[in-house]
Amino acid sequence: MTTVTAGPSVSRPSVTGLAETVTAAPTDWIVVERVWERVSRSHDVHQPPQTSPNLHDLLIDAFTAAQDGGFLDVFAFELIKEGLAGPELVTRLRAIDADAGGFRLQAFQNGHRQAVNPLLYADGLLRACEYVCRIDIDGTQAGTGVLVRPTVVATMAHVIWPLLTVAADGTLTAADGSLRRLEIRFRDYVDRAAARAGGETATLHPDWLLHGSPPTDAERAARDVRDIVGIASPAGPWDLALIRLATPPKGAALPELLGSPPSGPFEINLLHHPHGPNPDGEPLLLSGGSLGEQLGAPPVRFLHDVNTLGGSSGAPVFDNRWRIVALHQGGTAGAGNRAVPVRDWTATLDRPLPDDVPYLRTLPRFDNAPVIGRRATQQRLWRALRPGATAADRLFVLRGGPGTGKRFTKRLVRSFVEAHSDGVVVTLDLANALAYDADGFAAWVTGALSAPGVAPARGEALTTGPREVRDDVLPALTRRVEEIGGDRAVWLVLEGFGGAALDVPPGVKDVVVNLMGRLRDNPSQRLILVGWNEPPPEGFEAAIEDLEFPSSYDVAAHFTPPGRQPADALVAAVPSLLALQAAQGLNGYPAALAVLRMLAAGVAA
Repeated sequence: MTTVTAGPSVSRPSVTGLAETVTAAPTDWIVVERVWERVSRSHDVHQPPQTSPNLHDLLIDAFTAAQDGGFLDVFAFELIKEGLAGPELVTRLRAIDADAGGFRLQAFQNGHRQAVNPLLYADGLLRACEYVCRIDIDGTQAGTGVLVRPTVVATMAHVIWPLLTVAADGTLTAADGSLRRLEIRFRDYVDRAAARAGGETATLHPDWLLHGSPPTDAERAARDVRDIVGIASPAGPWDLALIRLATPPKGAALPELLGSPPSGPFEINLLHHPHGPNPDGEPLLLSGGSLGEQLGAPPVRFLHDVNTLGGSSGAPVFDNRWRIVALHQGGTAGAGNRAVPVRDWTATLDRPLPDDVPYLRTLPRFDNAPVIGRRATQQRLWRALRPGATAADRLFVLRGGPGTGKRFTKRLVRSFVEAHSDGVVVTLDLANALAYDADGFAAWVTGALSAPGVAPARGEALTTGPREVRDDVLPALTRRVEEIGGDRAVWLVLEGFGGAALDVPPGVKDVVVNLMGRLRDNPSQRLILVGWNEPPPEGFEAAIEDLEFPSSYDVAAHFTPPGRQPADALVAAVPSLLALQAAQGLNGYPAALAVLRMLAAGVAA
């Protein structure tokens, strides 16, 4: 056995250059030492480990000893297999061979193609197949996606562009009726020419679009794969869509996302569902190639040479250790393909998912009255239930004409709050208070908030006039809310404003306006104004909800389990039934309720 002493190494510029190519973290010195131990012993060379875990010095000593022992290429090969080095190490190793002027029967020739452990590679491939999915729109294959969190699928926004609505500021939202048009399927390995159905169809969350970032105009026009004008880190845009599932796919693991891949070219793999001219698409396919140029600093787009077709968009781009470095975006014949790095949008995945809203389908307190639609109202009620709800989330201004279910709101609020919290709900009809001034109205509200065993403190009687609303009436009323609620939220529902602000007496209006204004100072208060037509205070614009007639989809969805899509035949049957009710003089919510009862009784198919 040849023993190499542990004394200081003589630094050689060529060996120092090899050490600089190793991309391991400083804490990976133990892995480097393990590789060295394995390789050196197999070549009858022993290099005692360093007493100080300095990675750079360790590498210089190891490369020097490997060169002296005649196994420099083997040591480099093992470092590459461990993922501690990349193509740059191969390039410099070839330069050392060239400088030596020697000839060997075997040598590294291609720095982009690396040998890997076949069993580890196959294991990684099989696991990767579990979390790649195909995406269909209206029954036609549209693209590829990948599971990046237990209930989140990532794909390109342009894949599902027909299902999105673009606001003036570029914000992407799910279009009306889009849930029933979208389908995601995992483990689709079956040749669809032989068998139409394959794999596992995922159940989508009712609010399926978690996050969206549009492509640039140049990307939508497919003009130039090298064009990154208007794209910046970390803002994007990223041509990204994150899709929520109601439940995780069975048995699917999660991939590792690599935000900082090697800067030089490296070998990649794509798992994708291309369709080309075939709308049925292909089962899951594997393609390989190289990731070459990285556009931008830090990179905002990658270029690669993997062969793809329509339907490949959104496919995960893997390195040889099956870590996802990007999502395939598209390309131009002869110019290359383009991919979006995972680096900047992974932060979105670390944000808490929006709370799953426990939608009420019936109101048990009110003879199991069905809830038709009203999803937006329930979403806001769910947010307002949180102890730390913002003032904006604690104000509701609901508007709508006859037949929109506006008067149904008080029942929905009471049932929702009682079902999910111990909050106090007080409902007052302003039609009975239009003769009040500020003092009388405040006293009326205070009386309604009174509860057995709870008496206001002395000296807090509301006897001031309207002009002292801000200084006396509101503080006393606010204290009463706090007394009644304690640690509980107090929900004050005011309805019956008459549909026009002019119908509200000035004193009543003053109290309501000031109640809205004091929401920021009173975290236990929730205020629901049904029929209030004046603008809310600045910063509360999002509190307005304009109610509409229940749609055919709302009626059909009532019979559909949460997270599922109503059957097309059921949705198609509802409009004619609503028209039948209209002919009999019923419209809006009463008509939808009548159709609901017909469907429940089995009158309609």
